[in-house]
Amino acid sequence: MNGAAIVKQFIIALESQEYTLASAYLADDCTFTSNLPRPLDKKQFIALMKELKYGLPNLSLNASDIHETNNELEQEQSVECTVQLTGTQSNIMELVPLSLPPISETNRLVRLPVEHWHFTIINDQITAIVVPPVPGGGIPGLLAQLGVNIPIIQ
Repeated sequence: MNGAAIVKQFIIALESQEYTLASAYLADDCTFTSNLPRPLDKKQFIALMKELKYGLPNLSLNASDIHETNNELEQEQSVECTVQLTGTQSNIMELVPLSLPPISETNRLVRLPVEHWHFTIINDQITAIVVPPVPGGGIPGLLAQLGVNIPIIQ
């Protein structure tokens, strides 16, 4: 399967709450790096996505422009896509992988700024997801839009 197809299927699995399938697209040593204090491992990333989807039942990544980029290494594929997380927090959220206390439901709409996610794929598995920080983006941006002022210690 080509890299863009893998990323597309991975995102569809996340949004449709098929976490076992989403997890199967990730290598065991996969890391998610963003504007958090430390990268998340595979288990932490899947747990975070489950908890976000529970807290924001209509969560959408709104992924678009999924495309492969040139890479000199034949065994490695690079894929980029545009993501804009949206949703309404209508349930309590417990973001355990980030060591945050429970966040009561706010019924607020969240619309994060557009981010550009970068995926590295080796042997048809995602080995890294890197999200360069954007102002107001990521989990800190989500918390700010919910009116929650809690530092992420992780």
